Amino acid sequence: MPEESKDPHTFKELKWSDLQNWAGDKATAKGIKYQEEGRVKEIKCTSTGSLVALVEGTTEYFTEVHLENGKLSSTCTCPVGYECKHAVAVVLEYLDHIEQGEDIPVITEEDLFIERSRRRYAGAGTSGAYGAEESSLAFREYLEQLEKSELIEILTAFAKRDVRLARYLRDRQSLASENPERIIRSIYSELDKLWKETEDYDFWSSEGEDVPDFSNVQVRLESILDSGHPDELLEIGKELMDRYEEIAEYDEEGKIGTEISSCMDVVFRALPQSSLPAHKKMLYALELELKDNYNILNEHTFWKGDFTREEWRLFAKALKARLQKTGKGKGVLQDSSWERDYVVDRLIDALRKGGLSEEIIPISELEAERTGNYLRLVRELLGSGQKKKAEEWIYKGVKESREDKPGNARELLQMLVEIKEKEENWLFVAALETEEFFRFPQLASYIKMREAAGKIGKWQEIREAALQYLRNGKLPAKEAKTAEESSILPEILPKTGLLETGSLRKIKPPVLDLLIQIAIQENDADEAVHWYEELKKSRSGTEKYRDSVSENEIADAIKGKYPEIAVEIWKKLAESLISETKVSSYETASMYFRKIKETLESIGKKEEWEAYLGEIREINRRKRKLLEILDRLGEDRIIGE
Repeated sequence: MPEESKDPHTFKELKWSDLQNWAGDKATAKGIKYQEEGRVKEIKCTSTGSLVALVEGTTEYFTEVHLENGKLSSTCTCPVGYECKHAVAVVLEYLDHIEQGEDIPVITEEDLFIERSRRRYAGAGTSGAYGAEESSLAFREYLEQLEKSELIEILTAFAKRDVRLARYLRDRQSLASENPERIIRSIYSELDKLWKETEDYDFWSSEGEDVPDFSNVQVRLESILDSGHPDELLEIGKELMDRYEEIAEYDEEGKIGTEISSCMDVVFRALPQSSLPAHKKMLYALELELKDNYNILNEHTFWKGDFTREEWRLFAKALKARLQKTGKGKGVLQDSSWERDYVVDRLIDALRKGGLSEEIIPISELEAERTGNYLRLVRELLGSGQKKKAEEWIYKGVKESREDKPGNARELLQMLVEIKEKEENWLFVAALETEEFFRFPQLASYIKMREAAGKIGKWQEIREAALQYLRNGKLPAKEAKTAEESSILPEILPKTGLLETGSLRKIKPPVLDLLIQIAIQENDADEAVHWYEELKKSRSGTEKYRDSVSENEIADAIKGKYPEIAVEIWKKLAESLISETKVSSYETASMYFRKIKETLESIGKKEEWEAYLGEIREINRRKRKLLEILDRLGEDRIIGE
């Protein structure tokens, strides 16, 4: 955590541009909205000068903001974690209090509010299982202190208020005096009604139609499990997955899947307690997972169970028998299916835990030949220290996968890059990365190519070849009959044995979006402006590259050398947002207006800014909220002197 300022009043000196440069345009705009909506709660200052508060978002987040030597930083329990809209809202809430002359409580670092909140931050992004377990134990201790009559009163009272609790207790009562068959039949009957509701459910309705509710079934499954009848749940689990498979393709938002998933959680809790032999429990779990084509099952702990080596071997034997089935029909795993890959992964895990690791690589080799899964084999070979053999399979895998599975081919190439990096064979690494750029020209591959080329002192030559390719489509490598004959840059880089000139990306030059991205990345304002002007000239160019080129990033990159062009870009962006007539768009537009203001004032054109602002106000004089936002633009500091 950064060292904090001793005086929270240093926040008073902040300018709007400070927030903008720190958190970005969107987060600043959203932070303004959050503060105006009163979402900041319990704001306090620490004795060391930071701000702490709770902020209402999707849930309640703890946010802490620091200011040291004019630089803002923050931590937050939200998914973003730092430099977020919640932190912006906290700063603005603090400044609002100061401007109103209201005191902010100052607390010490030992205050319970800080301790509780920082503990919450430390646990952000985790499952919270430890806290839940701790809370459950404390609750159990409390219940154990109650008299039997008190417990009866509590349960009776709440069973009247909670239908599911009442259902659970009635089933437990019935199961205490009879076998579970009647209740099982009742559950199947209830499921039939729910499936009928599901068939009639309008998956495409936007009217908020109620989703069929499986929560009562979940409660009844729990009552059966808690009464000591886990076996009875396994068939129900199979039926749930089979029936969901019939309607899953229509359940695009996963609403029914979520309902089924909660029921399956109970089934997976029942599985370890069932009377099945351990290896058959494993087979049952695998069958359910293979039915889960739409990923509705939650993560469960079954596979972390304490199984013996012999149990893993029995499971592996069953999987090998299944993989040997050929033809078509039930239970046959097709070569190209994800199910076959999943079964093989489970088999390899079972062999390893069963003490049969010597079988793993031969099986992986057979599967690579049969299904094209070279990645698994290469990982196993590298893990066992067989680097030379791994390289041989990488070459075979890249050549076999490049056309049908380009993603796999790229991953194999990355493995080869990592091997050569460990060997410090930087010339070969540079050749691989350069080939990859010409195969898939994008900013990420350009940066990797630059890093590799820098290690061999050949960046300028390689860079020029790459830019020529993007400008005019000229490939540096000549046509060759085989990959073994080709080098991507003859006399500069070695042959890798993987270059086939026919596999290189055919581009339509100039590649304007990538040329602009490279210019921005290299801080070359001249090139950025040149290619931006070309982009504007191209037919539908701006629309075509809308998702890959950020005009705001272009403006930020060129504002120092070409302020007038940057201002024109920001004007276009701001005015487009205003036309949407939404408050959130006005807030975002204000960030662009502020950039226009600061840029024009920095080049001595304050009058031009004031005239433009007046024009915007006049055109939009009926948009009251926009005018309020524009009023803030007259203030450099967030609060006055």
